[in-house]
Amino acid sequence: MRRVLYSFFVCLFVLAACVPASQPTLVPTLTLIPATQTPTPTTIPPTITTDPALISAESLLTATTVLQVTPTARNLADSDPIAAELIAIARRQVGDETGLATQRIRLVSVETVRWSDSSLGCPQPEQTYAQVEIEGYRIVLMAGDREYIFHTDFDRIVRCENEPQQPTATP
Repeated sequence: MRRVLYSFFVCLFVLAACVPASQPTLVPTLTLIPATQTPTPTTIPPTITTDPALISAESLLTATTVLQVTPTARNLADSDPIAAELIAIARRQVGDETGLATQRIRLVSVETVRWSDSSLGCPQPEQTYAQVEIEGYRIVLMAGDREYIFHTDFDRIVRCENEPQQPTATP
């Protein structure tokens, strides 16, 4: 009987030695993205808007009048990447000259124009220019209380101190 008991305790100690001494304590890691509340849908269905100023898709398809939209300085700069880049160049030039940040230089107007010669409407004394129509932009910026006028084509930008020639607006 002693032998059986001795064998039992030896087996018990061997099995105890095979089991890890302690389980590592798990520590939560830092949460990088904080939890946000998810909005729950409501049971209230959407309502029909009866505002006459809003136009439905059906009325647009059956409309007989055409709305004429004239581009403003902001939407021309937003919709035309060439105009936007030329405005940015003009702002940097004014910023370098005045020492102002480009965010402080306000866009007054930008319009597409057709210049009558290669001077872009700003001829310099004792210079000759090719007499050819050139598409471009007329950009007006305001820094403080001073106005800066730039004439451009698609490759260059000219600061125009005195505007002797009025450009032909392109449709």
